[in-house]
Amino acid sequence: MMNVLYSLLFCGLVSVTTAYWRPGLPPGPYCGINNQCCTDRKDDCSHRIRDTLCYCDQFCNRTHDDCCPDYEEVCLGKPSNILEPCKHNGKLYFKGDKRMDNCNTCECVQDPYTNQPQWSCERDACIISDDVIYGVNRGNSWRAYNYTQFYGKKLRDGIIYKLGTMPLSHETRRMGPIRYDKDIPYPRDFDARRRWPNFISPVVDQGWCGSDWAVTIATVASDRFAIQSNGAERMVLSPQVLLSCNIRRQQGCRGGHIDVAWNFARGHGLVDEECFPYKAATTSCPFRPKANLIEDGCRPPVRQRTSRYKVGPPGKLATENDIMYDIMESGPVHAVMTVHQDFFHYHDGIYRRSPYGDNTLQGLHSVRIVGWGEDRGDKYWVVANSWGCDWGENGYFRIARGSNESGIESFVVTVLSDVTEAYQKK
Repeated sequence: MMNVLYSLLFCGLVSVTTAYWRPGLPPGPYCGINNQCCTDRKDDCSHRIRDTLCYCDQFCNRTHDDCCPDYEEVCLGKPSNILEPCKHNGKLYFKGDKRMDNCNTCECVQDPYTNQPQWSCERDACIISDDVIYGVNRGNSWRAYNYTQFYGKKLRDGIIYKLGTMPLSHETRRMGPIRYDKDIPYPRDFDARRRWPNFISPVVDQGWCGSDWAVTIATVASDRFAIQSNGAERMVLSPQVLLSCNIRRQQGCRGGHIDVAWNFARGHGLVDEECFPYKAATTSCPFRPKANLIEDGCRPPVRQRTSRYKVGPPGKLATENDIMYDIMESGPVHAVMTVHQDFFHYHDGIYRRSPYGDNTLQGLHSVRIVGWGEDRGDKYWVVANSWGCDWGENGYFRIARGSNESGIESFVVTVLSDVTEAYQKK
């Protein structure tokens, strides 16, 4: 019986004390606290380690079962085989431990040449950058902010999932512009939200889905249906039908072509948000190609409406005055701009691209211009983004006007909505 008990105790000791030598234990110092190295077994020649004791005497060296981690180095003069921990913000990390540095993973590793601990970190650009915030806020026409919803996400992923507009085809870029050439006095400022109260659709949060193209098309079409029907067909159209049903040549939450999407809105038509709520994901399409709103299970606001909400052929606006005239006459328009890292930080003011941040990663972004204005002679557009109301100026931003800042005036789309004839704007 005693032999069995001794065996159990011995096995228990081995299972505990061998843990003194595995990576991850506190490296001490222990024996090195006062260079205490003892002969034979001495109970007071010990130190607390985790929830037990380790020893600095010759007996422990003889059996190698409960020596302190630094015993060989301090008492025998042998090189230490215990890896010192990495340190960060007062915390200790042992070999293989990981931590996050914004969007980058850092791992505690052992330098193969010096055997010293060091951090091995990814070096990807993150959406949020302290350098951008500091640089912009030192003095610009706009202010930058640290958005927690973007913190910890890589810039390359933000370009995909917070934008979404695919490069324009050669044929689309060559589209002939509509020219109004109206020689009229334009107001110093104009806002479609004030001109048509309750007709302009709210800011949408596209979520972590590259659906800016779908959101912008749906909201521009919504605005124009309300305006052109004198409010009779006032509803919010759903971007989800574009994400889920317009799948040919499109990539869903990884991006879409605006020409393909506008043609889909023209031929297939859209449904309202209540009928097919936005999910920020590519789902299966619940509608048959040639069905109408009643067959789709939707409830149109006017009884004469049975067909889906369709638009006419899209047109391109090429000049500042033509863009302004079209907005005054028909409502918000669809613009495509180029986004770099600093834009994600926009908080308020008149945006102009800054020299701060990553200048290699960029993407196209669909937005909705709703008006314009001036601030002490500094002209700007008023633009609805699709990143929710917590971003920017309650979901909107202002951007320099008349200088094609970030390409905002390089490709602007106008369209007429196919409103029910009885409610057409006179």
